[in-house]
Amino acid sequence: MSISTLKIAVDDGSTNVKVSWIADNQLKTVISPNSFRKDWKSAALLRDKKVFNYEIGTTKYTYDATSDKALETTHVDYQYGDLNLLAVHHALMQTGIEPQPVKLVVTLPITEFYNSEDCQRNEHKIEKKRNNLMRSIRLNKGELFDIVDVEVMPESLPAVMSTLMNSDCNEFTRSLVVDCGGTTLDMGIIVGEFDDVSAVYGNNEIGVSMVTDAARKALAAADSDSSYLVSNELIKRRHDLSFVKDVVNDESQIEKIINKINTKIEELGASVAYEAKKFSKNPNRVYLVGGGAALIYPAIAKAYETLGDRVVLIHDSQSALARELCMYHSDMGDAVDVAPEALVGVGDE
Repeated sequence: MSISTLKIAVDDGSTNVKVSWIADNQLKTVISPNSFRKDWKSAALLRDKKVFNYEIGTTKYTYDATSDKALETTHVDYQYGDLNLLAVHHALMQTGIEPQPVKLVVTLPITEFYNSEDCQRNEHKIEKKRNNLMRSIRLNKGELFDIVDVEVMPESLPAVMSTLMNSDCNEFTRSLVVDCGGTTLDMGIIVGEFDDVSAVYGNNEIGVSMVTDAARKALAAADSDSSYLVSNELIKRRHDLSFVKDVVNDESQIEKIINKINTKIEELGASVAYEAKKFSKNPNRVYLVGGGAALIYPAIAKAYETLGDRVVLIHDSQSALARELCMYHSDMGDAVDVAPEALVGVGDE
């Protein structure tokens, strides 16, 4: 009797890894933040607190959410190195699934997936991404998933598949998809209900890391050195004064830090809006996805003001791509029936 290998969709972004899979006809999703440093962490005092110490070749790494020595993942080279391999395996460990052989559907930014000259698949970089995730890695005192196959997909566009299929658009509707992630800005024009992809565009110098870097520098100036993970959490919870006070040691600097973050968010929104208008001046609809979607929504809504409510912030935009890839590949492969009301979230790490 043959047993089918579990297929898992992984949107392995530079800031967070989003993982979706189907169990008992339910779509489940978990978001795993990236925060790794070199060397191992000592065993936790609490018995129920698990320590994740990894080894790739002769190099030791550990997951450390708060360390100011956390390694930088906010660059495009992240897609092909140790940190990407670490992030994917660590995210798989957060699913609660028993480690086993798995097939992965992973992503690459549009600027990496397609050749800039002719918009065709960049087979070299796609294979480079596959090979990276097939490399050996070890978890100290633990068992990891066995990745037996990797399929690579382009980021952003598939994230709106279900939305477009239920949008009553016609065959001439041009939808602009804007994906603002941690490191890259990806955009594409979709015709109709995914009848055609008219054009794609990417910029690997625009992303939420612009805000994250500013937040880290502002925190350091307030005697509050932090990891990228903590800085990103501060950006999300900047209106929660209680949380802000816990993170910032020099409370006299709080107003300055928040103002700096807000200014950088406005700069990010303006940059994305400029790039979007340059790429697609008058689309019929605009859909925002990715971890930075909520941050840039006001700027994009203003840039395409005449569209009104046709500028759409996708629900749970950060994990939308992983969910859609999971449903698409399950339908194509195993014909799993996933009812909308069965879609559940496993929760954040």
